[in-house]
Amino acid sequence: SFTVRDTEKVVLYSAISTMHGREKKAKPQRRKKKNKDGLITSQDTTDDGGVLRDMELPDDWTVAASSVGSSNFGLDDDDDSLLEDIDENNVEEVNRSIAAAAARASKLADALSIATTITSEKRATKREGGYRVLFKAITQYATGNEGMEILDLRFDVVLEACLYTLQGKGNSTPAEQYAACRVLEASSVVLGEDRDDIAEKLNGPLKKIINATGRVAQVRSAALRCLAMVHFICGTNCLEEGEDATAVLTLCEKVSAESYRGETVSPLLRATALDCWSLLGTTFSDAF
Repeated sequence: SFTVRDTEKVVLYSAISTMHGREKKAKPQRRKKKNKDGLITSQDTTDDGGVLRDMELPDDWTVAASSVGSSNFGLDDDDDSLLEDIDENNVEEVNRSIAAAAARASKLADALSIATTITSEKRATKREGGYRVLFKAITQYATGNEGMEILDLRFDVVLEACLYTLQGKGNSTPAEQYAACRVLEASSVVLGEDRDDIAEKLNGPLKKIINATGRVAQVRSAALRCLAMVHFICGTNCLEEGEDATAVLTLCEKVSAESYRGETVSPLLRATALDCWSLLGTTFSDAF
């Protein structure tokens, strides 16, 4: 029989469940003065004389979620026609895998077309949103041989857009540059091995960012991680000396020191350098 003690247990359990189900309100943060793009910025010059717009980025900055206003080239993260999940209820069970593969290929191709508009887009938040769409598409929809082939056919356009941003053109922000590095890193994983051409195209631009002590630490770290991944996945032993993985190992060793090029190295960049050194070291039987 259901006793009074049982009733008390039910009431207590209900109260505890209600307490755990409530969402805690986010602690209000102090508002800072922002520019028209919603970023805290200042101006600095790069080693090559270009203008670099600096910005505060948290150590856990990610391309998957932004503190900047959402701008995904007219696409909504939760409900959009380009990246929405396939409605499996309307697909016959027998053809489900085929339909899913076709849907992923279509979404990937549509998303990659955004790369052609980034260099002409004037708004920084819009460009950053474009890179976020590219990163999501490459990491979620570029699967199998078909996904690799679609990305390979359009990689030159993606590369052009990323290099445009990494070179600081269009007054690109550090958030854009970070996102561009992550797009290139993800692309190298999908495109796969024996692609020395990719390593040769990215060696110079990425090393220039890593060596630029005036750049934001998060951007330099993303560039170093991208460079290491490109050589780990795409590179071979056929690259010239100074352009190969051994040169990247040497660079990681220098950057992981307390100071580099006359400047104190940030803890984030030093940690990234050690991680990259460890990764590339696994490809050598006599890593130094």
